[in-house]
Amino acid sequence: MDEGLRWRRSSYCEGPDRACLEAAFEPDRARVHLRDSRQSGGTARLTFPAAAWSLFIAATTAD
Repeated sequence: MDEGLRWRRSSYCEGPDRACLEAAFEPDRARVHLRDSRQSGGTARLTFPAAAWSLFIAATTAD
């Protein structure tokens, strides 16, 4: 399931024991996956089409 995914941890995460958000794009960048860093071995995650993720980021970072 995680084959080809490079997970990145949120820049707001500090320390190994904190709950952090991790994100990974599929190799073809069609979808983005989000997971809790404390549950990284599990299958619980949210998956969005890349276009929807881009709209979300634009809306949450707008002035």
